[in-house]
Amino acid sequence: HCYCSTLSAFEQWNIHQCHDHLITSSQATATSYGAGFIVVFMNLFFTWLMDKAGAFEKHQSLDAMDTSNMVRVFLLKFVNTGCLVLLYGQKWLQRLVGIRFDDASDFNVDWYATGGTSLMIVMLMNIFSPHVGSFVAYFRHRAKIRILEGSLTADKETKDSHKVWYTQEDLNDFYKGPAFKLNYRYSQVLVTLYVCWMYAVSMPLMPIFGAVSCYVSYWVDKFLFCNFYRTPPMYSDDMGKRCTSLLGYLVILHLGMSLWMMGSEEIFVGQPLSGEQYPEDLANGLRASSFREKLFKKHLFPIELTLLIFVGGMLLSNVSSTFLRKVCGCLRCLTCSKGVKLKNLKNNMNTVQVDYSSARDREIIKGLSSYNILQNPKYQEAFAITPEFAVNHNRVTSIRGYNTKEGDLCLAQTASDRHLDETC
Repeated sequence: HCYCSTLSAFEQWNIHQCHDHLITSSQATATSYGAGFIVVFMNLFFTWLMDKAGAFEKHQSLDAMDTSNMVRVFLLKFVNTGCLVLLYGQKWLQRLVGIRFDDASDFNVDWYATGGTSLMIVMLMNIFSPHVGSFVAYFRHRAKIRILEGSLTADKETKDSHKVWYTQEDLNDFYKGPAFKLNYRYSQVLVTLYVCWMYAVSMPLMPIFGAVSCYVSYWVDKFLFCNFYRTPPMYSDDMGKRCTSLLGYLVILHLGMSLWMMGSEEIFVGQPLSGEQYPEDLANGLRASSFREKLFKKHLFPIELTLLIFVGGMLLSNVSSTFLRKVCGCLRCLTCSKGVKLKNLKNNMNTVQVDYSSARDREIIKGLSSYNILQNPKYQEAFAITPEFAVNHNRVTSIRGYNTKEGDLCLAQTASDRHLDETC
């Protein structure tokens, strides 16, 4: 097999002794790519599922619903993309679920050849897979518009009798694209950052994949936002603040995974922190090192110190902010001052999307739905006309002579003028 691995696929097929190696390597490659496609498909399914589930939770604002969906989609995608390939080889998980694999359970050479390869394939697919559906929808939308504009007559009338829009709002809806899902863009970027920096120490290509993914997402979203998506709603800064708070846990995850990866003695041997010689039984592979022996090594000490400082800083920050919040609440209660709830309510204003009919019923919109001036209640009172008359007429000249005060005056004046003319 060592000789066959140096040959190309066609050369291996021509050599009878290399047939088994070729078939085995082809099956392994197909399995890796198949697993990558399954991960990508499950990520799309999680996005669709959370979009449907969020509508049943009856959130009070669009901000709250999208923020909730963003966090859940991020967690599901992160576990599916970056954690399953790491967990399926753990012995404690195999005993828990009652199954057993003979794959590598630690970050050794075998794991990088199997799980590491699959993970890199998934991250390469994630550069383009989140945008495939958006581009398909964009080209279908443009094709629909081209078909309509190509079927117009010289009078700008459509030849298809079934495609008739009676209001300008309906025609605008035909040209509008879908809504821009900001929460799913946030979740996709978080998944990319988490997975890439989770394995960045021992797999230096991961940060490069993450940078390329962010670069592609920036230009794709910019193009579609300018040419396809409709104007997004007025979001507050709650979703952005939630994403920023999640980045702090990424630092802890990155440092913890760095300790685990660099503690693997098959690749990173290292020297004990006490300065003693490396045990011969461990060097000869007679026994596995304990958790303490893996942790207390010289090359891991800077990472451990950084992790302790960062975790301690986060705990002190959270405790101090909670304590100050309680103190400020007591002071506001003693001084009878207003809190921050009113400010939060103002931030959530205009975030709940409602249709035009609901807005009219709730009197959010108090203007007219038509350019017909006769439907204005003030003009109806001035012209002494009924709402039924305003619905059936759209010109001011229709008022003359239609059993109104102004019409009666006009008719009386016209009759007197005619009588004077006959007398003369």
